[in-house]
Amino acid sequence: MTYSNDSTSSPGSRRLFLVVSGGLLVALAGLIAYQVFWKDSASENPERLQELQNVRFKEAAAASDWPQWRGPNRDGVSGETGLLTTWPEDGPRKLWERPVGAGYSAVAVARGRVFTMFQAGPNETVACWDLDGNEIWRHQYPANYRNSYGDGPRATPTVDGELVYTVGATGMFSCFRAFADGPHNPPLWTKNLLTEFGAENLRWGVSFSPLVDGDTVYLNPGGPNGKSLVALDKKSGAIKWTSQDYQAGYSSPMAADIAGERQIVFFTAPGLVGVAAADGRLLWRFAWQTDFDSSIATPIIEQDYVFVSSGYGKGCAMVKIDKLNGAFEPSLVYKNKNMKTHFSSCVRYKDHLYGFDDASLTCLDFRTGKVAWSERGFDKGSLMIADGHLFILGEYGTAAVAEATPEEYREKGRFEFSSRKCWTMPVVANGRLFLRDEQKLACYDLRK
Repeated sequence: MTYSNDSTSSPGSRRLFLVVSGGLLVALAGLIAYQVFWKDSASENPERLQELQNVRFKEAAAASDWPQWRGPNRDGVSGETGLLTTWPEDGPRKLWERPVGAGYSAVAVARGRVFTMFQAGPNETVACWDLDGNEIWRHQYPANYRNSYGDGPRATPTVDGELVYTVGATGMFSCFRAFADGPHNPPLWTKNLLTEFGAENLRWGVSFSPLVDGDTVYLNPGGPNGKSLVALDKKSGAIKWTSQDYQAGYSSPMAADIAGERQIVFFTAPGLVGVAAADGRLLWRFAWQTDFDSSIATPIIEQDYVFVSSGYGKGCAMVKIDKLNGAFEPSLVYKNKNMKTHFSSCVRYKDHLYGFDDASLTCLDFRTGKVAWSERGFDKGSLMIADGHLFILGEYGTAAVAEATPEEYREKGRFEFSSRKCWTMPVVANGRLFLRDEQKLACYDLRK
């Protein structure tokens, strides 16, 4: 018989050893998970956070039109008042409904006209109606984008003066006379962005909506060799400048005065980039890498602060842009996982953000990143704000109106608009609510 002094040689000792070892492994795994998934993603800069508490934010100016992606200021807020914000059981009165094809383009509304894009067989279509739903003109061109997440164009038309600009899912960029009389309205000029700037299409198609600022239109084709970010003359389409090599994201560019300089902010695949509006010179960048390079939500810019959010478990962050000794420097104010936007973008109203944290409609304190309330029942979705209210469209067609208040979720009406996938944001303009799925565009009366 052989004896051993090894304390693990008896069955009881071995069980104790395994239990203790297993506990240590669980604790180690928990520590690693904390470091990777929480500590690394939740942090604050106390000094920067305190500075943010004293910043006064401007509110949206009154406007009845909605001429581009996310409205007059590209922030998801309308200045309209006097709207119907308590709905009957079946929702506000429907004024008209028109068939459209696949796609996620929202509507742009300007000077009594409604513009959007959709897929019609093998062609992308740009269409224009009046506010009563009468079609004025349309233009079709060969482009047949197909994707398991949905076919057709993604971007929203941009109306500027007499012109309207569109971007298709395969990168066809066109400029039209917005207020032409129909029925046919060929473009004044077009560009194939992927071909001209040497870019490959993205996993889910070209999705950014063009930005017009001054006499320039800004685009993000994502080409290599300094052709990722592009500025064109808005009248002729002539190239003014190209800049950087970053792969494009799905987000739309924003113009803002930051730290005393006019800048264009792009949310590219590897993160936020700020360039000089005049010449495309790189001013700053902030790394924000996501799974699948899913830079989707439009950044929210308030004075020298930029808020960014992403889905797939990434979360959100507030960044302060300073100018020190002539150089721009981004610094983190806070970041956490309290707002993980998937296909939609947040909207700021007063001191709070409203958006979809995955499948939870969430109100977030803009100054701290803390959750004020969260409400389920829409799956994922999108929203905009008008007359102090949230106008919400859930992923599978539930439309609702609720007060924009941080106190609690206060719904004032809902109805089932569709049973199909709805990944297009609702729009309120000229006293009307516009909702879209992949087969129809409907207009509702919001006047009291």
